[in-house]
Amino acid sequence: MTPIIRFLTGALFIFSGFIKANDPMGFGYKLEEYFGVFGITWLNPAATLLATIICIVEMGLGLALLIGWRRMFTLWSLLLMIVFFTFLTFYSAWFNVVTDCGCFGDFLKLTPWQSFTKDLILLVFIGWLFFRRDHFLSYWTPDVRNRLVIAFVALSSIFSAYSWAYLPLIDFRPYAIGKSIPEGMRVPEGAAVDQYEDTWYYQVDGEVKSYTTDQAPWDLPGAEFVDRKTVLVEKGYTPPVHDFTINDLNGNDYTDDFLQAERSLFIVAYDLSKSRNASWETLKSVLRWADVHGVKVALLTAATSEQINRFKADHGEEWPLYITDGTTLKTMIRSNPGLMAIKKGTVVDMWPARNLPALNDLAAVLDVAP
Repeated sequence: MTPIIRFLTGALFIFSGFIKANDPMGFGYKLEEYFGVFGITWLNPAATLLATIICIVEMGLGLALLIGWRRMFTLWSLLLMIVFFTFLTFYSAWFNVVTDCGCFGDFLKLTPWQSFTKDLILLVFIGWLFFRRDHFLSYWTPDVRNRLVIAFVALSSIFSAYSWAYLPLIDFRPYAIGKSIPEGMRVPEGAAVDQYEDTWYYQVDGEVKSYTTDQAPWDLPGAEFVDRKTVLVEKGYTPPVHDFTINDLNGNDYTDDFLQAERSLFIVAYDLSKSRNASWETLKSVLRWADVHGVKVALLTAATSEQINRFKADHGEEWPLYITDGTTLKTMIRSNPGLMAIKKGTVVDMWPARNLPALNDLAAVLDVAP
């Protein structure tokens, strides 16, 4: 029993850390949600760095458990970490404040209660290992174990840093290369819909009472409406791509215009004030190239009017600005700004701010004569 629990626990920590290290910026966004819940938003600027460190520690402790490196240190670290995670997932589930813990990134979405159950099982496993620590062996010599852990942590750090600086090597998001955005927005025929339940409050004979819809309190003699509360009792189907709209600054919807276009480019910058300034000159040349070759371009942002005016003052008036939901933009590409090439609604390529394509490469991707 102990070897199996040891293997499962170590492997799960490595896998969970790897999935999040593949997309540390996405995990950083999740940490920002938790920071908002607990009123520590001053940590937001360090969210991605903290996310990266957590991923590396998870993977390192997973390997340490598997090979028996410094057993007491490893077990205490795992125990403290899982106690903390169990508290977070329980708090999220009980108060329904963070609906996805981000434990496995975009690879696997868990409900708050599923996340808590998973952590509770891990807590039992680690507790078992802690009290049975004298019953599993360490492999190889201490020197070999030290070298393995150091090498593994170094490789994990390089992998996490690369994914942070560029883009996830393995993309599980609904806007990944090869994904059709219109397909992702489609709701299958017969899919379950959200089920809501209303509680009605009416004053009857001078007393406010609660009623269900079936009780039809509005039909009671002399009943006066006071309030109504609606709660979601069963979640229906949610398509992978939702809350995706492209509106101009006057609120006009241009979503279909871009998704049905033969070729289009999305410059994605959820926050113009935090964008990588060095990228905008390169993107200006992309803008001019697209104009010459008849490629539709949209600069998608969730910026405020004040931020947009400041951006125009700094970078010019020629930008085709459109408004899209900020969370959607963060999901589309883990870069601010980033560039996405679209053909008939399907993502054919994307680039982060620090690695924007040459115009010849862009022409090749979009099948345009350079």
